[in-house]
Order: sequence, then structure tokens, then C-alpha cells
Amino acid sequence: MKINPKLLCRFFWRFSWRFFCGFCLVLSACASSLPTERHDHYTFPEHDVFKETPTGKDSKRPYEVLGWVRAKAGYPTFEQAEVGGAALCVNYFNKAAASLLDEAEKAGGDAVIQVRSVVLTLDGKFQEYPTPECSDDGAEGEILLKGIAIRYKKITQ
Repeated sequence: MKINPKLLCRFFWRFSWRFFCGFCLVLSACASSLPTERHDHYTFPEHDVFKETPTGKDSKRPYEVLGWVRAKAGYPTFEQAEVGGAALCVNYFNKAAASLLDEAEKAGGDAVIQVRSVVLTLDGKFQEYPTPECSDDGAEGEILLKGIAIRYKKITQ
């Protein structure tokens, strides 16, 4: 049995080219890094959301209570050690506070007072904090907020 050298050379050329391309593809996939997390920056709506009672120009303004409003914000926390867990919690506390204000406005309110972070403990009880308190399961974090929606009374002269 005689083997044609041209055919043998062509076969090895095709095989080695495919092997080389496949090897480079696998190598590039192994050497690439995972995409980094990107978090938007949120600011606290300080003119309409208050941790206790209205402050500033609205401190003496009369208001009526409409009821409780709730909001939740979730965020990925895979790289929490690099970004900073406390900073992420404060950032998403600000986002949830803006969502609280949106819920209050849907109910006809103008502002939110007595904003609290709500944490569900393992025994099924709730704890409330006036500071940002987040829960984290390692893959994603979550912050729950509640507050009281208020509507300012019209000033009559």
C-alpha cells in the first residue's frame, strides 16, 4: 500500500491549522477576565425624604399622614470586597429612598418621613434601623425600606 505524500501533507496541514486555531481559541478564553460589576451612583433625595421629621424650610409646615410606604433595592455583590460593602449599602439605600418617594407620590403624597431600614432576622422577626442596613447572601444584596408618606397642607393666608 502506497501513501500519496501530497495527500498526507494536505491532511496534516488541515489538521494542524484547525488544531492551532482551536488551541488559540481555548487559550484566549482562559486568559480573559470576567466583566467587572458596574454600579450606578444614587443620591439621597434630601429635600423630600427625611429620616425623622421634615427639616429645613418644611420643618414648620403642617402636613397630614397618608400611611406607610415600602421599597426594596437589590444589587449584585460578587466583588463587594473590592468596591466596599458599606458604600454599596449606602448607595442602594439612596436608590430605595428615591423609590419610597415614588411610592408616596403615587399615593398622593409630597414627602416621606421616618425612613427606616428593615432587616428580617433568621427567627422571622423584623428589626428597624434609621441607618442603611443591608442583607447579603454572597451573590446579591438587598435593602428594604419603609417610611410614612405625608402630604403638606395648603397654606391659607
